[in-house]
Amino acid sequence: MTRFIVLCLVFLMTGCTSPNVGPPPVDLDKLAPVMAELQIAEALATEVPVLIRDSIKQVYFNRVLEDYDMNEASFDSLTWLVRQEPIWIDSLYTKIGVLLAKLEVDRAQ
Repeated sequence: MTRFIVLCLVFLMTGCTSPNVGPPPVDLDKLAPVMAELQIAEALATEVPVLIRDSIKQVYFNRVLEDYDMNEASFDSLTWLVRQEPIWIDSLYTKIGVLLAKLEVDRAQ
């Protein structure tokens, strides 16, 4: 249900975009795997008992960002740049969806 809501929001946001926005100032091919792993980390954190969920989620997030040589500040600045145009957000989440689908297929095999 959450995916459906996110997809609906993305489609609504793309209706407000201008067609001549240009390329994003951030390499979405490098940002997409980071965000995909962060989404997986957030999903894994829901399996942890509530008392320690927030701290474990932060550990997961820090580990993912560390794997990609980022910190929270740099990640936040990159995502802030992408959020400036709805079409960039749509492109990013399309790439994330493809990566997550590939991971799910690979896991099923």
